[in-house]
This record gives sequence, C-alpha cells and structure tokens, in this order.
Amino acid sequence: MRLPFLTPALLLLAACSIESEPNPPPSTRFVYPSGVAFWRPPAAGGPSASNGYLFVANANFDNCYDSGSVVALNLDALSTQADGQSVPVPRLGTAVPASPLTFESLATSADSLVQIRSFAGDMGMWVNPANGLPRLFVPSRAEGNNLHAVDVSLAGDGAPVLTCVQGGVDCRTGALSLTDDIPASLQESGRPGLPRAPSPIGVTVDDANGTLYVTHSEAADSPANSSTNFENYLVTLQVANPTRDTLGFIPLSPEGYLYGGSDSTTVGAGYLYVSGRNFVAGDNGTVAGNFVLRLVDKTVSGRVLEPVLSSVYRIREARAVRVVPRPVTAAELAVRPNFVRERLYVLARGPDTLLTLDFEYDAVPGQQATDPSFRVISAVPMPDGVSDMLIISRQGAPTSTDTNILAVTSTGDSAVSLYDEALGQVVVQVPLVNSQNQTSNPSQAFGLTVDNPAGVNAARLFVTNFGDGQVAIVDIPDLTRPQDAKLVARLGTQQQRDPNQGTSVCQENQP
Repeated sequence: MRLPFLTPALLLLAACSIESEPNPPPSTRFVYPSGVAFWRPPAAGGPSASNGYLFVANANFDNCYDSGSVVALNLDALSTQADGQSVPVPRLGTAVPASPLTFESLATSADSLVQIRSFAGDMGMWVNPANGLPRLFVPSRAEGNNLHAVDVSLAGDGAPVLTCVQGGVDCRTGALSLTDDIPASLQESGRPGLPRAPSPIGVTVDDANGTLYVTHSEAADSPANSSTNFENYLVTLQVANPTRDTLGFIPLSPEGYLYGGSDSTTVGAGYLYVSGRNFVAGDNGTVAGNFVLRLVDKTVSGRVLEPVLSSVYRIREARAVRVVPRPVTAAELAVRPNFVRERLYVLARGPDTLLTLDFEYDAVPGQQATDPSFRVISAVPMPDGVSDMLIISRQGAPTSTDTNILAVTSTGDSAVSLYDEALGQVVVQVPLVNSQNQTSNPSQAFGLTVDNPAGVNAARLFVTNFGDGQVAIVDIPDLTRPQDAKLVARLGTQQQRDPNQGTSVCQENQP
C-alpha cells in the first residue's frame, strides 16, 4: 500500500496543528515541586481542629507541559485508603501511623491552580493584614525571568482559590520581569542593560516593613549578552504592590567587591544577610562563587559588607541563611542601648556544613548600623547537596539561648536532617527516598516549610521531593525529642523517570 504524499504546505499545516495543541500542567499531581509554603487561618481553631493549607510551586523542569504552576491544597480534604477504610491526613499531635500513608489524589479543582513560567524556585508568603489572606511569591528562571505573585482566597466550603495579582489564572500574562522593561529611573548611567536580575531563585518577605527581597543565580552583564562588566543585585519590591512601580535593585558588588551569584536572604535588626553561590557568568557557564556571605545595611542600602569567613573556615558556596536574635543583658543595654546580638545559621557547600555564627553590632533606628564583629560558634558536617533550612522553635522561655531545632534538606541523600542546638549535633536523618532506584530516579529533597504553632509541643515539616514529584510530611511528635521524627505521609503520585535519559516520563495529562 502506498502512503499518501503530503505537500510542504500540508506538512506545515500539520506541524502547526501539533504545536498549537494546548498542554496545560496537570491539577492531579505535582511536576518537579520546588517552593512550598504552609498556612493555617487563625480562625481555623489550631492544629487540633485544622491541618491547614499547603501551597506548592511546580517547576515543570523538563518542559513536559506548557508551563509550571502553583497549586493549593486543603489538607483536610485529602484522604486515602488504609486497611479498607478511608483515612484523612493525621492531625498534628495525634498518633503517628505505623507506616507512611500515601495520598495520591490531590483533590484539587480548577480554582486551586494557576499557571506560571517553568523553572520555579523558592516560594515566599505574606499574609495581608487587611484581609488575613496569603499572597504567594514565586520566581521563575525561564524566559522573562519573572516574579509571580498569587493571591489566595477561600470559597464558602473552605476550598482554596488562587488568582494572579494582575488578574486571571495564567500568571504568565502580565508577569513582572526582572530583566525586561526595567524603569528608566532605575537604569544605570554608563552601564547599558543594568540593572537586571537573570535567573531569580530566592524570595524572602520582611513582614516588619512589607519588603520582598529576591536573589538571582546568574550574573547580569553589560551590555546584555556581552559576557562583560558583570554585576549582581538584591531585588526589592513592596509586597502590597509588587509591580514595576516599587521595583528596586541593590548592587551586591560595589567597587572593590567581586561579582557573583546569590541564593538566600534573611532579615536581621540592622542588616540583611545574603548568601553567595556558584553562578552562571555568560559564555563562561557556571563558575565558582566569588563570595559566601554579604551584609546589606537596612538603612543605607548602598553599604555592603563582606565578613571574611574564609579566614576562619573555608567553604565553596552557601545556600539557605537564617537569623535569630540572641539575648542581651540589662547591663549590656545600659552601656549600649542599641546593642544587637544575632545568631546566623549558614547552610554551606564544599564541604556541606551547617555553620553557626554570632554577630554583634549597634543599630540605632533610622541610622547606619555599626560595623559588626562575628565569631564562628560551630561547624557541623551535613549530607551532600544541602538545599534548604528552617528553624523550629521549641517554644522555650525568651531568655533560653538554645531552644532551636534546625531542619535541613539534602538532595544527595534525599533526607531531612534535624540538628538539635542544645546538643550541638544532628540527632536524626529521616529518609524520604521512594521505592525506585535512586541512581536513575533520585527523590532529591529540596524545598521546606513548617507548621510550628505557638504553644504546641510538636511540629510538622513539608518537604518537596523534586525528583519523584511528591511532598513528604515529617512529624516531630515531641519537640524535646526531635530524634523521634518520622515520615508520616507522602502527597501526590510518584513521578516516573526514564532510566536511560534521567528525565521524567511525560505522563498523560489528566484534567
């Protein structure tokens, strides 16, 4: 039988028809989940009455679909079958199941998903004091280098509803670019193409002053695409109005400082702490980080300091950073009324380490902070590929200095590690690996958020497993014994991988 002959015009028509077929991201499962955030409405009655809501950014890492997405889950709406019975997600503080539960059905609706650009990074959350509802922020490293802002509301039955801040449910339309259409008032004289923030990756919300900070992992060149005159910035926006009208750029490499890439920001009393990482530098590709940590004065943003960590401890790059206040005595305040003591936790790579540093300085409100002094308190080895870190409070007395537990995710061993500050050591590593071969299908524990309610002697971690397309729930039933932490459940259907290609199998989309 002779095959029908297609003319070039018909071939073109067929190709156009195939390319134009829409392939939106699925609402029934996660696709390379990255950033994650948790929220429980104050009116919900606490963890004994509500499991709260989980928000997950899907990175669509190998472009199986038209876009990435943000999905919202009402954790109280999920159920699975166990021993022939329908079982809900256990409440925090209740008995931990003997073996992990799997909730494959995400029970989402069209209202609980919005589209964003692919290659999503971190997720930040701000709760609007005017209405008590969250606003989510997700950067994307895809074309456009966008920052997506998504508003959350609740339907009458408690179902979450997501809407792009600019309107609609396709947040790619009208999304704020951090590299294109930069306002003329921000453009730098003599440095064409700057400022820009290519490959945005980290987001941090400062609730005290309503500012959003965004880091980026690729240096910006001038002119664009010239691979010369590189610069790196800390992007600023107002959370209540995340548009070009409030966009700002703080140069992180002033004269005398090497440019680099940045990963994470944390907010202290007088300084912003910004971690440095390996980064992309134009035609040179990915290169080693030029700095590990820089401090930005919160009042005089053009003042950037770099502690010489390499003089006391050598590391290659850093990821997450977190800061907490440390106690100051009445005697110290009598001498220095604006004295600040802060503890900074730095998640470092090369070697993978949890660094604990103490900083001391004076911060007079509205004035430039004094030069800080610092010392290294500890350096604890961690598993390979450390990624994210969060602080869990034991709800100890305000004067207690060692109440924190630090949760750390690692892509290398697909686990979450818990560091007990009181003991000065990692007390448990909770494996999150799936049942498939980890060589061809690594779970890659990545993003992290926590339910750590005040006055409750328990905490719950939510960990995005980037490689296997699931979110793991890890409970700490007793905060005095973090070593008893246990994997409670997995959310979502396991992502299938091609062992030969090392990428996901583009499973058929189910509406």
